[in-house]
Amino acid sequence: MGGKLKLIDAKAIADQVKCGSTLAFPGNLTIMVADALLEAVEKRFLETGYPRDLTVFEPCNGVLDPGTGVERLAHEGLIKRLVCSAFPTFKGGRLAQMIDQGAIEAYNFPMGVLYSLTREIGAGRPGLLTDVGMGTFVDPLQLGGKLNEKTVEELVERVEISGRSLLFYKGFGIDTVFLKATSADRAGNLSYEREPLSLGALSLAIAAKASGGKVFAQVERLVDTPVHPKSVLVPGAFIDGIILAPDAVQSGASRYDPTITGEDTAALEYAPLPLDASRLIISRAAMELRSGALVNLGVGIPSYLPRLLGECGLESKVTFSTEHGAIGGLPCVPPAFGAHVNPEAILDPTDTFNFYTGGVLDITFLGMAQADAQGNVNVSRFNGRNMGVGGFIDITARTRKIVICGTMTAGGSQTSIVDGRVVVEQEGRVRKLVRDVEQITLNGRLAQERGQEVRMVTERGVFDLTPEGWLLIEIYPGIDPQRDIAPMLDFDLRVSPHLKECNPVILQGAGADFSRLISRSLEGSDSQ
Repeated sequence: MGGKLKLIDAKAIADQVKCGSTLAFPGNLTIMVADALLEAVEKRFLETGYPRDLTVFEPCNGVLDPGTGVERLAHEGLIKRLVCSAFPTFKGGRLAQMIDQGAIEAYNFPMGVLYSLTREIGAGRPGLLTDVGMGTFVDPLQLGGKLNEKTVEELVERVEISGRSLLFYKGFGIDTVFLKATSADRAGNLSYEREPLSLGALSLAIAAKASGGKVFAQVERLVDTPVHPKSVLVPGAFIDGIILAPDAVQSGASRYDPTITGEDTAALEYAPLPLDASRLIISRAAMELRSGALVNLGVGIPSYLPRLLGECGLESKVTFSTEHGAIGGLPCVPPAFGAHVNPEAILDPTDTFNFYTGGVLDITFLGMAQADAQGNVNVSRFNGRNMGVGGFIDITARTRKIVICGTMTAGGSQTSIVDGRVVVEQEGRVRKLVRDVEQITLNGRLAQERGQEVRMVTERGVFDLTPEGWLLIEIYPGIDPQRDIAPMLDFDLRVSPHLKECNPVILQGAGADFSRLISRSLEGSDSQ
């Protein structure tokens, strides 16, 4: 380690990736994707047939467009095993096909677990000991995170310590790490001033060095002035080679946006959300907020919450956080999800997940693919597609209040609001409230035992999770439980004896009355 900057070309780096080795890299959707380095590995394989049988370790999921990022490694013979938290979700992706066809071994583990496991590997410890994942599909009593029959090795096991059941995620060596950074000085020190996130870059580099491996980086530019020591994210002492990639995009949403890196700020304008099913759900969900709360948001309907508060002029009443590290400001939507406009702080996700699983979050708003009679929720695999668990299991491990947001059916469902009443115009082809979920990503029974409050907000009504399962506690004007809800459940509908209608102001859309309602709710004076 150490020495001066080693500027080489991508082919020379690809030539150093050995057959059977473990290759690791960060990436979250289109952010921090070391695509130039991954392209070089793909090109070498297509031309020579090498390297072969790689284990690919990716704490999240990095892909710019179809055929880029991690998808570049989706060739028969190139990849043997994949360990990650999420997958490219576009249709026709080669990686998804290889998993479904059993062409490669594939493990899906929680994102925070993988970031923390990276840190354990770097510290020379045998693995990660935690209760995150207990009772879910990553628990070895269920699937152990294995996604097909080809995947047989147990990478997680149950252990008993001081009378407590825990999961032990096994560590492994990391031979090569690919990083993306903004600048490198003449000593090879990396800085990330034009990157919106760090995504565990330092932990990955340390893990590789602790394993006797190598670390390579693609950077946007070389700088003659030494990077200030406090601005160095990855020291040059850890770097074995650097390539220049001046045209690499910051994210799929922008070539370069200084307002998501903290270098500049933007004046934010919030156009009112259209009065549709998504607005109805997030409007009701917003009434679960309290002023001063630290809030996590998932993708999909939950991502509309900042816009909703913004149109009411109430966005400063809470602090938004996403698991990838940004805190404060306005969370971005895909393909730049994880970044925030005007962030107040940008942490490494390893630290973010530490305070998530430590129970520091006040509330989280998450989507759903399925929920079942026992109160289990599934977001990781449905309709035969592996979406991946992402950070869902980590986020829900100890967050005090969990608000699940989603429609009751998918695939063509149409709901409208007419004269202050909700009208279900067309049912979707797929029911989301089923007898048994395909995979458990939130264990309803364990959430109850932990004393967590779980509430599900749909476009027809609101359900609370109880020891007996879901209980309908509230409906919207125009909704009849027996006509509009019971037929869409694959289990018996349980209705609270205190069932009530929601505040009809929610159905009015943007306006002064709605803003006052949300303001009162934030202060706890108009809670549902």
